This record gives sequence, structure tokens and C-alpha cells, in this order.
Amino acid sequence: MKVKVIIDGREYEVEVEELAGGKFKVRFEGKSYEVKAEGLGIALPSVPETASTPSAVSAPAPASIPAPAPVSAPAPSPAPASASPNTVTAPMPGKILRVLVSEGQEVRTGQGLVVLEAMKMENEIPAPKDGIVKKIYVKEGDTVNTGDPLIELG
Repeated sequence: MKVKVIIDGREYEVEVEELAGGKFKVRFEGKSYEVKAEGLGIALPSVPETASTPSAVSAPAPASIPAPAPVSAPAPSPAPASASPNTVTAPMPGKILRVLVSEGQEVRTGQGLVVLEAMKMENEIPAPKDGIVKKIYVKEGDTVNTGDPLIELG
């Protein structure tokens, strides 16, 4: 998912991927950083986009920006055992506002699949890879938990 952050008054767009154990992979201008979130007790996408931290660097050369200061997030609950590696799961608990695709539809990496509302923020959940939508597990109005299956790609 893409997130806008402001570090020392400067806005950046970063790509965030949730890993296990409260860890996240943050990609910025072609470089990846692994960060651990501690202290909030919530998933990273609910962190205010305008957070500025003392350990963040306002770098004139963005490649030298360190990973964001640690913030805590609980380990995500694992996806159901029936979920395949092609199943896109909920990165956080929330409510499905919109399903943006239909079964049989071809999707591209980064294309929005569903819009998930969490903590009054709308989060578009993107396709992690190119594929065909094989199965849609949710409908508008559904409440999901972290790790619940949303879409299966083929």
C-alpha cells in the first residue's frame, strides 16, 4: 500500500508492506528498508500520515533517509490455513467500503482491489502481482480482521 508521510515538513510517498511480527518493509525511491513498529498497539496504516519523529532525517538526498522511527504494531493474525499464496488478505481490521474488481477480471500489480475503512481512513488494497481475479471473499459492508482473505488471484 502507498502511504504519504511528512518528515521534517517534507512530504514523501512510500510503499509499505506488512511482514510478520510487527515488521514492515518500506520502499522509497527504489530502496527497501525493514522497520519494526513499536508503541502504538495498532497496524501501521493507522499511523497519522503527518507524523514527524526526532530520529527521522530531513535529507536533501532521499536515498539517505533512515527507516521511520519504530512504532509498535501487533503481529498480524495468520491467514486461514485454506488461503493460498495467491490470496490477498486484509492488512488490518476494518470494514469493506467498496469492491473494485469482479471475478474473472484481469488486474495489474498495484491496481486497487478493495477499499477498506480502518480508523476513519480509506485504504485501497492493491494487487500484489498481475493476475486474474479467481474469487472474491468479501462484499461491501463486511467487517474483516487482519489476515482475513479478501481476493484470490490466479
